[in-house]
Amino acid sequence: MTGIPQGSSVRRAITVGQALTAARRRLENAAVESAHVEARRLLALALDVDSQQVVMERDRPLSRNQEGRVTRLVERRIAGEPLQHIEGTAAFRDLVLSCDGRALIPRPETEQLVELINGWARRRCGSGPLRMARPPVSTVLDIGTGSGAIALALLSERTAGRALGLDVSADALAVARENRRLSGLEDRFDLAACGPDPYAALERGRRFEVIVSNPPYVRDSELARLQPEVRWHEPRIALSGGADGLAVIRRIVRGARGRLEPGGALFLEVGAGQGNPVADLLAGAGPWSAVTVRADLADRDRFVVAEV
Repeated sequence: MTGIPQGSSVRRAITVGQALTAARRRLENAAVESAHVEARRLLALALDVDSQQVVMERDRPLSRNQEGRVTRLVERRIAGEPLQHIEGTAAFRDLVLSCDGRALIPRPETEQLVELINGWARRRCGSGPLRMARPPVSTVLDIGTGSGAIALALLSERTAGRALGLDVSADALAVARENRRLSGLEDRFDLAACGPDPYAALERGRRFEVIVSNPPYVRDSELARLQPEVRWHEPRIALSGGADGLAVIRRIVRGARGRLEPGGALFLEVGAGQGNPVADLLAGAGPWSAVTVRADLADRDRFVVAEV
């Protein structure tokens, strides 16, 4: 009879449930918000299954390779790498976008910006649904398009017929092209590089029904105080708004009125406390039929809308 050689031991495999509990505790100890949700998503990624299977197969044993993969993914998250970068994707409204460090991770607040445009478009064409034969907004200019999230959402939800995305970052434009392909919207979404003055990249006289931007608006003095996962892993060019956070916004506001069709509107996402200063900038760059500051779901001033 052959026994276990002296001095050796048999490794007892841990289960999915045990790995999930250990991952959650490590994330909690590292002060990761929603640690239970993130642990489940990291397990799902490590095992190449969906999150529901992680819950349903708690008693399934892990191989040594799977256990090591779980450990490595959890360590990346604890080190501050955003979950979306680890997974390689970010959910934005009905889209799943490619996501890495080349472009800003789309935020829930920016989903509200899209809904704000949708509501404005509904009011323009009546109270009916937006999913009609002809989109209510024919042309959109997305300044600082980043991953392309805003423009792609407006196109996929048929709020807009065509969109042009501009960005100063070649890396961001590469991500936007990938997301354009993944979304099947190559024929409706154009992309182009621009300089500090975005309007200089446009043909003379070209106008749009909607101009939208989620520009860099963080004060340079505040960059060092951002959360580590933002400070270390998000592109600085997508964050830095100059000394007062308004440097890029000023350039957008300065030329917007002359690039909007009659009846069009400019939609801006801004930082906390910037609503009234941006409204003042717009007042000096009018005339506008209306300028309004809108709050996000946390009741912070977040969006400024200027209508021609």
